Amino acid sequence: MTSDERPAGTTREIELLWGRRETPRRGPKPKLSRAAVVEAAVAVADAEGLDAVSMQRVARELGFTTMSLYRHVDSKEDLLVFMQDAAMSQHPAGPRDDGDWRAGTEEWCHGALAQYRRHPWAAYVPQSGPPSGPNGLRWMEAGLREIAASGLDAPESLQILLLLTYSLRDLFRMEQDIARAARERGVPLDNEGDEWVRGLRGVLDPEEYPTLLWALDQGTFAEEPPGYREEDGAMGGLGFAIQRILDGVDAYVRSTGRDRAGD
Repeated sequence: MTSDERPAGTTREIELLWGRRETPRRGPKPKLSRAAVVEAAVAVADAEGLDAVSMQRVARELGFTTMSLYRHVDSKEDLLVFMQDAAMSQHPAGPRDDGDWRAGTEEWCHGALAQYRRHPWAAYVPQSGPPSGPNGLRWMEAGLREIAASGLDAPESLQILLLLTYSLRDLFRMEQDIARAARERGVPLDNEGDEWVRGLRGVLDPEEYPTLLWALDQGTFAEEPPGYREEDGAMGGLGFAIQRILDGVDAYVRSTGRDRAGD
């Protein structure tokens, strides 16, 4: 089988991440490895963001020529594939002893959020489909395991997992973008929300925006929201949203007689 022939049922990303496209090399062991290239690229992205990553920059960090990198990674696009899976290298929590699918799902969400906090750039890598590498699939396995324990079937469990996954990613990106904008304006992040609220109060017409003003009056954009966890930062309120999604799952499986809570 040549390097361009793909086994039936696999994709290029699967082949890359599972070592199906590696070509055995004769001679002495090379001084550079794919793992070292990926590790250096992740370090650059962690320190300076995804835009700082290039084959030239990674080669410079490693003390090799750019052409040396191409012996291990075919392109920057392939490098991003490896980096994305590497960013999920910390294992998710295992199955709970008490079988509490809701608590397990919330724990999975907070674990996924922690991965983004370790590698913020990972939330900005373009998505081409579901995970294909061992680390990403390990997190997918764990998420599906917890959600399916509710009584949902496989397609339903996958839809809920996708909803939670993209909610986490998009809300994290929003938090990062707001923080970046605050830094660029030289405004402390703690003051950003207060300034926004004060600005709105000066322009909103109560007849046209009564609900927004109602929300402002209740301190919606200033107080710690329900489900707040200090370690989750500005996204602490996501706990409330997750719980409401899981309320819907719980109500649905009970209405269909598939509740596994008593199993």
